[in-house]
Amino acid sequence: MRCLRPIFVLLALTLAACSSKPASIEVSPKKVKIFGIDRGQRLTVRVIDRKGRALEQSVPTFTSSKADIATVDSSGRVVAKAEGKALVTISFGKLSTQIPVEVTDVKLIDVSPPSIQLIGPAGTQFPIQAKAKNSKDKPVDIKPIWSSPKPEIASISSDGVVTSVAPGVVTLVAKVGDVEAACEVRVTIRPVARLEVHPATAIVRKGDSQKFDVVGFGPDGKPIEGLNAVFQSSDSAVATVDPQGNATGVSSGTATIRASLGQVRGEATLIVN
Repeated sequence: MRCLRPIFVLLALTLAACSSKPASIEVSPKKVKIFGIDRGQRLTVRVIDRKGRALEQSVPTFTSSKADIATVDSSGRVVAKAEGKALVTISFGKLSTQIPVEVTDVKLIDVSPPSIQLIGPAGTQFPIQAKAKNSKDKPVDIKPIWSSPKPEIASISSDGVVTSVAPGVVTLVAKVGDVEAACEVRVTIRPVARLEVHPATAIVRKGDSQKFDVVGFGPDGKPIEGLNAVFQSSDSAVATVDPQGNATGVSSGTATIRASLGQVRGEATLIVN
């Protein structure tokens, strides 16, 4: 039996050596999406043995299939250089794996308006526009993600519609990847009994614009300043209107420009020649 003991020890050492050999490469994340040129993301890499244990002394190498789109350094940091797709290869010994990289050129998010006063009863709504633009100042077909850090003051939908909840101030955030923009919202809760749209009637030519303003009145008949109402056109083929009340003539005809604040509404007439 004493003669067999060295054999068992040798066998155990051999099995331990085999199990500590690299068997696979784990990478996180499995896919990389970078929004914005010169922005980066680091890959987390582990070389795993047959028992699923990480080999601490392992140092993998990184290469990019298209360095003009995305580069990668020795620490695994991927940096976007141009819009497009590339593959990053991670190698260790005879093992290798690839991670797809997609770069979208997003430089900024244009938010309009950058700040609003939301005056009216709780539940008053107003749409905010958020458009992503690239480094050439061209629109990017990506929908920013909205969030409210204080939904107890004002919430915001995925389409950018703000809804008042309680008095206060909140900064809403629109994000595309790491690119973000903000809109400050000041909420005042008070009743609004009546809305007027000024001018009551306007005439424009096709392609020209007319600014409509909203005047609100409380139950006491006193005017309320700083209202932001939701504008709509009764016929977008005749005239369109943006959230700030700028109506543009499209074709000859007559359209009704409506402003609403909760259940309270006001109207004006726009004639397009």
